[in-house]
Amino acid sequence: MKPLAAAGLVALLAIPVHAGDASGFDPAAIDQCLEGAVTQGARADCADAGMEACLTYTRGKYTGDDPDFPMANCLDASHQAWEAQLTTLYEAALAAGGTPEGLREMERSWIAFRKALCASAGVGKEGGDLAHARCLRNETARQAALLMELGPQE
Repeated sequence: MKPLAAAGLVALLAIPVHAGDASGFDPAAIDQCLEGAVTQGARADCADAGMEACLTYTRGKYTGDDPDFPMANCLDASHQAWEAQLTTLYEAALAAGGTPEGLREMERSWIAFRKALCASAGVGKEGGDLAHARCLRNETARQAALLMELGPQE
């Protein structure tokens, strides 16, 4: 397999995942981080892209008494944006040809792996829900980065 062409990937990343929402998370931060990684020719760790701005926004708007709410809000919004990014990349890989059934099998296996891995994240620990949410977001971001490196088989 060969990596997706940088020019094609940059064009793919120019399409917004979805517009920002009431969470304060801007999915464009993910696009910018990934585009920078493609431009530099290296895989960047973009899982946290957009989190600081989201946390700043949420902390300024939230008036409740749950200290974990801002982080939970931003992790959820970030995870949703990464899921949309992963879906876009997955559909592009399927459209590029190669072995679609192999790609589908890989994704099904990965989903089972992520579910098992994240189910135990933070179990019995304070902040366990945040650990679970962070695990889901991080693993989805990692899978998107890996999927970006896949291309059609020659």
